[in-house]
Amino acid sequence: MLSLAEHATAIAESEPAPRSANEVIRLEDIHKVYRMGEVEVPALRGFSLTVREGEFVAIMGASGSGKSTAMNIIGCLDQPTHGKYYLNGQDVSELTSDERAEIRKRKIGFIFQSYNLLARTPAVENVELPMIYANIDPAERHRRAAAALASVGLEGREQSFSNQLSGGEQQRVAIARALVNQPVLILADEPTGNLDSRTSIEIIEIFQRLNREQGITVIVITHESDIAQHAGRIVVFKDGRIDKDYLVTAPRDAAGELRGEHTEVSTDQLALRRGEALHASRLTHAVTLSTAKLLIIFRVAARALLRNKVRAALTMLGIIIGVAAVITLVSIGQGAQAMIQNEIASMGTNLLFIGAGSMDAGGVRGTAAARTLTADDITAIKRECPSVALASPSANARAQLVYGGNNWNTQIQGVNEEFPQIRNWQVASGEFLTEADVRKSTRVAVLGQKIVDELFGGRNPIGETIRVGELTFQVIGRMTPKGQDMGGRDQDDVMFAPFTTIQKKLLAVTHVETAFVSAISPDATKNAEQEITSLLRQRHRLKTGEENDFHVRNLSDVASTAESVTNILTILLGSIASISLIVGGIGIMNIMLVSVTERTREIGIRLAIGARAADVRAQFLIESIVLSMAGGAVGIVLGALLCLIPKLFGWSTPASLTAILVAVLFSGAVGISFGYYPARKAANLNPIEALRYE
Repeated sequence: MLSLAEHATAIAESEPAPRSANEVIRLEDIHKVYRMGEVEVPALRGFSLTVREGEFVAIMGASGSGKSTAMNIIGCLDQPTHGKYYLNGQDVSELTSDERAEIRKRKIGFIFQSYNLLARTPAVENVELPMIYANIDPAERHRRAAAALASVGLEGREQSFSNQLSGGEQQRVAIARALVNQPVLILADEPTGNLDSRTSIEIIEIFQRLNREQGITVIVITHESDIAQHAGRIVVFKDGRIDKDYLVTAPRDAAGELRGEHTEVSTDQLALRRGEALHASRLTHAVTLSTAKLLIIFRVAARALLRNKVRAALTMLGIIIGVAAVITLVSIGQGAQAMIQNEIASMGTNLLFIGAGSMDAGGVRGTAAARTLTADDITAIKRECPSVALASPSANARAQLVYGGNNWNTQIQGVNEEFPQIRNWQVASGEFLTEADVRKSTRVAVLGQKIVDELFGGRNPIGETIRVGELTFQVIGRMTPKGQDMGGRDQDDVMFAPFTTIQKKLLAVTHVETAFVSAISPDATKNAEQEITSLLRQRHRLKTGEENDFHVRNLSDVASTAESVTNILTILLGSIASISLIVGGIGIMNIMLVSVTERTREIGIRLAIGARAADVRAQFLIESIVLSMAGGAVGIVLGALLCLIPKLFGWSTPASLTAILVAVLFSGAVGISFGYYPARKAANLNPIEALRYE
């Protein structure tokens, strides 16, 4: 097993680069003033500092001396109130927040006293985090993270969570995280403050080897003078200014032995001791999230939600109820619409209904006593109206039917041979009336299924003779079952016979009360209605302005009205259900705001290691979308199950695909709409304030 010191040498995979005297850091007259209400608190009072490639600098000073503020400015976590800061010759003080994040990601490695590792996250994923924001290929990312952990003595501990590691091991993970993006500068804020003496020396030795063998520039903040003696240069802050700045001519080695004296010199006299020219990546102002990064963010979002399963479930409850309600109520509305359309369609193809007597706002007027409609009128309609395909008079009566010891009171409807085609009603067995039956007024009957069940116990009635009042009829056919109509009337409880037979032998009349007409096509029903009205007014010799003594009803109008009503009902039900989705969205926003507060420090860590505002915004926005879409998925299942309940009462309401699609889109929109504000709030956090948040 290699020692930590031996592992540290594994970081340098190539021969050291040639030494150079390039400036890494140049700060000119840096001031930093904090405002607390109307009070100004100066933290830095004007200092200048130059650090060249390959230097190992220790910054010391009492608490409140400004050293941490200076470190934050050097690390692009904060900006000076006044002064210029150049990193590798680039004026950092003029950059945007995203450009500074790009510098932290590409050029700077941070190591904190409190480690600042993501809780309940494996070590390897903590180390991979900077590479995620740098869009490193997943395979390469994992390889480099494993190598970095091995280099700091944590081989085999890749999957250990931070709470399973000792303080020294957590600090090594932080060092590995700082190294994976091959930074030009390492900044360590009290890296040994929470460690014992032996572990502190080992951590400092890693910095020495990185500095000596790779030429990485290292700046360490420390209160401990013996730790500072391991650096090559010591800068002492006092009251917001540099009080001392001197070289350590013979830094302590890993054993802690002093090998020379230090000499205090001016900054301008400092010479480069060692360094390696590292090429920093050019800033990219618009880096889009790669698919791999999105997958990682999605994974982190799922993990964050699973940490608080009960809270996440309760948050999704509003979305679940909303989606289920939308699907159920819209499906019920569409089921009602489909049922009405089926009922209308079952009444016949392109059907028009003609009745004797006039219609007014109060309904039918004088129909019972009207004798204005005759069979000849119906024959003329079929003959003279081009838009009419079929027509059947209808004479209705009610009588007691008797067969053997059974009897049944039912509706008797007199029609002609075209009636089944007009009503789209098939004969189940036997045959229907013929033109000869109508012409000869024969006593034949075709029974509905209800009568067959009541009189014959479901047996085949064809050829049997039944008594209708005082007359006998021979059964020649049986109709297919139709069930109840929209009014709840059993359509199978009817007997059909030639209308001429009903007129002459049961009713003793020459007129007909109603007639059924079928237009040549659905589009021709309006023309057929106009043609019938014109013809009947002519035949009945009605003058201009005189009220019709008949009425014509177009069932396509009834269907359109029913469709409009059910559409309005469906929209109304869906809108009411959508309110619960909005309430669920408010719940998501509330929880995400709480999550931002709880994870403020995590946000600060992400920003410190190079995450842009867009990355943090995407993180929390995806969490919100995951919550809403997961709730939507559960809501879809629940809604589909609820749609099965009406089937128990014989009402078919299959889950509407349109409702499901709308619910999914709506839930996604809710996640985006109500998640954006918390995500934006998280993205706009100040990295320094976030890191200090308790």
